[in-house]
Amino acid sequence: MTPPPWTLTGRGLIALSASGVLMLVRYASSPVGPYDELLWAELTRTPAGWRPQVQAIVVSTEESVVWGRRNWGIPKHLARFDWLGQERWGEVRVSGEDGAEVARLGYEVGTWRVPVRTGLLPPPLRTLAQPGLDGAGGWLLTPLEASGRVTPARLTVGHLRGLTPTPPPVRPLLTLGVPDFRLVFPVPQPLNTGRHEKTATSGG
Repeated sequence: MTPPPWTLTGRGLIALSASGVLMLVRYASSPVGPYDELLWAELTRTPAGWRPQVQAIVVSTEESVVWGRRNWGIPKHLARFDWLGQERWGEVRVSGEDGAEVARLGYEVGTWRVPVRTGLLPPPLRTLAQPGLDGAGGWLLTPLEASGRVTPARLTVGHLRGLTPTPPPVRPLLTLGVPDFRLVFPVPQPLNTGRHEKTATSGG
């Protein structure tokens, strides 16, 4: 069993658009081992107020699927990631379990680094709000803690039409490479709708 909290390390890219955030991540270590991830998240009105919510996500291992869904209500699905190129530039093709192409992206990452941490963000913007999955009701709030270094980057979206639900057209306004990071997923907080405005993660 791999219950929370989880501490993960790795590298990735974050593309911010007017409609949401696209993230491409290679986890080097986690409680379920290394795995790859592609996700789309949007700022959504939830019973806790406006919070980021993962709308569509695929990962490369079954263990990540099972425990991501069970621990935090993250709607993960299994996919295969084929990487071409090098750490700083290249292309990734993501395929579903049926072999159909889910997404295709190109990337290029800069060289200089600036340290960052999620503590610089207001609590509501770093707290995931996810509805319960697989028969679980209610909502789960997960305040994330992360630190690392960022650099200018470019993420070219060939397509995302295999993600479910399919994101709107992604035109990045800002793309950051994250050459190394440490991320903590804590035990989630079940949402008590009568008290959420008084919690540390309240807002909106």
